[in-house]
Amino acid sequence: MKNDKINFKSFNVEIFLILTILFLLPFYFIKFKYSWISLNLVEVLISLLFLFWFFNKEKKFSILNSQFSIPVSLIFTGLFLSIIANKNYYVGLGIIKGWFLLPIIFSVIFYDSLEKNEKLLDWSLAALFFGGALVSIEGIYYWFSGLLTFDGRLDIFYDSPNQLAMYLAPVFLIGFLRFDLSNLLRSNLRIRLHAICLLLITFNLYLTKSYGAWLAISLTLVAIFCLKYRKIWPKKYFFIVLIIFVAFVTITGFEKFENIKNLGERSSLASRIMIWKSAVLMIKSNPLFGIGPGSFQSKYLEYQKYFPPYLEWAVPQPHNLYLAFWLESGIIGLTGFIWLMILFFRDNKRAIKNNRSYGTLCFAIILYFLIHGLVDTTYWRNDMAVVFWIVITINFYLVEKPLFLRKNT
Repeated sequence: MKNDKINFKSFNVEIFLILTILFLLPFYFIKFKYSWISLNLVEVLISLLFLFWFFNKEKKFSILNSQFSIPVSLIFTGLFLSIIANKNYYVGLGIIKGWFLLPIIFSVIFYDSLEKNEKLLDWSLAALFFGGALVSIEGIYYWFSGLLTFDGRLDIFYDSPNQLAMYLAPVFLIGFLRFDLSNLLRSNLRIRLHAICLLLITFNLYLTKSYGAWLAISLTLVAIFCLKYRKIWPKKYFFIVLIIFVAFVTITGFEKFENIKNLGERSSLASRIMIWKSAVLMIKSNPLFGIGPGSFQSKYLEYQKYFPPYLEWAVPQPHNLYLAFWLESGIIGLTGFIWLMILFFRDNKRAIKNNRSYGTLCFAIILYFLIHGLVDTTYWRNDMAVVFWIVITINFYLVEKPLFLRKNT
């Protein structure tokens, strides 16, 4: 009895830390540094969670022996070989720690905790959603105070409006796809709070004026509408999808469409095309191992001589998810990532068949990552990496746990 009591307390701490990490994901910019050791808030919390989990004797490692072992191993192999080939040890190892190792460790612990308490799935989605709502409340303050970028876009404490949009988009999808519109008019405080938070998140997305995020969200919802919910959505959500399309056209404005049409020399698309050309040239010069994680900014400046004049100078990532994987983890890492995505979509069919709600949400978020990843780097950040691996883990859990699916479908 004594041992059971100790394990129960440890388990409670694990659940609390998991939910805290997901809620505070956007605040990874809070950093702690001592000598050569550098950790941000999310990394500290994940490390603390790992210590509690590691000393819990009832932990399980079944996910480590899963089908994902090979593609994940390829990603790590590609990253390490790229670091060795390019000799960027400090920055490269820091990226592996923060954007791969710790998020994957977190997802393993999440899976293990989910096996112990299935309610964690809903709690975790709620933590992500309300974390986005908290950021959106801060965004309203920034908007009222006129604290916007020079071109009138919202970025809050992120490096750019696009980065803020990349964080809010999966949060929006969680809130939108988990929202029961039919209960909105009932006297249910939880439903109304959900609606208010969803409106806040949507308005903040609007204020970012991120072309890529809105296009990716729109295409994702259309894909879900056509492939997953074509028999259900016309009655409940079709007009909302229509509103999202109208909002997308409105926020991007005719100027952006004209820039796309005419490829204006100072347009964001023209800048991205130049960045992509530079990235492709880097790949041609380093096809096997890439340029090393965290090296794009310096290499990009070196390649300026091939593309005068540069439209942008501060470019830490190549504005493309797939180019980023190739450049920063080599062809081996890119292969691992593509393999991982193939396994995900193969298994997702079964996950949706067993549990339409959760399975479709996983499909939507990963599809968003991949679509927006065509014009932005949707993975290579602490918060986005954690969201990515959490979704992969939830999808894996839905396939592996039929008892849970029978009780919750």
